[in-house]
Amino acid sequence: MSRLAFPFAVTSLGRSATVAYGSDAHVRQMLGLLVLTLPGERVMRPDLGSPAQQLVFGPQSGPTAVALGAALQSTVQQWLGDVLTVRDVSVEATDDSGAVEIVVTYEVRSSGSADEVRLRKDRA
Repeated sequence: MSRLAFPFAVTSLGRSATVAYGSDAHVRQMLGLLVLTLPGERVMRPDLGSPAQQLVFGPQSGPTAVALGAALQSTVQQWLGDVLTVRDVSVEATDDSGAVEIVVTYEVRSSGSADEVRLRKDRA
């Protein structure tokens, strides 16, 4: 079974790009979508999401980054705990422009492979 790829793309044959369900690429895409979705953004799942985008516009001191890391780890375990095991979550403000870099290190349960997702959110 396959799912639409994220971000959406078109193949050279003119079809929608897909990824195999449960594959490493699919897990990476689900993780990226979960981290960058605001709570309340999804109508049918108002509790889905993380506060990562809100940190960009808030204070970026050490305690805020630690709190976001804990919230992210909890959110990922809640929504994706059946497909991956979180090994580490780190959040850091990268520069004076207010950009935040989130690194989630995890292990895919089905394949046992370890990977990491690096997400950078800039001020809009």
